[in-house]
Amino acid sequence: MGECDSHDRSSPPGSRAIPTPTRREQILSLTDLERGPGLEIAPLHRPIALKSEWDVRYVDITTTERLREHYADEASVPVEDIMEVDFPLTGPDGEIRRLAEVAKGDSPYAWVIASHVIEHVPDLITWLDDIATLLQDEGSLVLVVPDTRYSFDAYRPQTTVGQMLQAAHQGDTVPSVRAVYDHFSTASEITTQEAWSGNDPGLDASRGHTEEETLTRLESAKAGEYIDCHVWTFRPSTFIDQINELGRLGLCDFVVETLRNTRPDDLEFFAVLRRLPRNRTTEEDTERRRRAKKKTNDSPERFRPPPPSTAVELSESERRLVERRRAVVRRTRRLLRRSR
Repeated sequence: MGECDSHDRSSPPGSRAIPTPTRREQILSLTDLERGPGLEIAPLHRPIALKSEWDVRYVDITTTERLREHYADEASVPVEDIMEVDFPLTGPDGEIRRLAEVAKGDSPYAWVIASHVIEHVPDLITWLDDIATLLQDEGSLVLVVPDTRYSFDAYRPQTTVGQMLQAAHQGDTVPSVRAVYDHFSTASEITTQEAWSGNDPGLDASRGHTEEETLTRLESAKAGEYIDCHVWTFRPSTFIDQINELGRLGLCDFVVETLRNTRPDDLEFFAVLRRLPRNRTTEEDTERRRRAKKKTNDSPERFRPPPPSTAVELSESERRLVERRRAVVRRTRRLLRRSR
């Protein structure tokens, strides 16, 4: 996504323009980067926290050189702008190492930023645990998350905490077969504007990948290859609920402290997760989660407008037939209850 214009062009002539924060400025405003060193995950060519401005380290899936090789033919990613990676997750032997192991040298960090990353991680529970390990107590994890309702995931079923538990149990280091299939079989070319307006073309009319393409990637995933995809889908309310549920299960040391809902005609929401103190009691843990849920649920959720009504007007004879069928169903249910 491109950044917003820095000034409001709707201001009348002669009036003083009201500055409109850029997307980057909005994200940076979510936490105090002056508190100490920070870590940005997967900045690629468009970092949120610049090294010229902040004390920040960059971590990515592989080295700078390999990233530039990978994106050499990708017009949307100027390879000369790809950031120098301080901590590559992939080791010399090709094994993907844990974040807490790779970036521990400069920890503890006061903050971590990850824009459009959380939906890609193969094992969400372990990823959050690694970040909690690297953060100071009360440190912040700033997330920019695509809202499934307004992205190419619009037709995809919501992922569940159960699937997160399974990924952690299996120790997934690459996107699972389930994740790869769900991503490529339901990815759509629906635009954000279409999703917000309710102008729903349907998956069959807007499918982003052919069945052959989906099956090819599925076979690669079965062979253990790293197939980049959206492993998880979120929207603001389910994100809060899932983080809270993981916390109740003792699997997450974060609470959602701030959540900025998806804005009209946009496709992402912002969240700040606060790292709970390591020496907290069970009672303190429960109270912090209770307060966080109340605070983040204050703003109403925005939902896609309902589709146009498809009701059909019945004739009088059709209406009588429907009523007779309903009466038969009611009598059958009564008989079944009596026989139990």
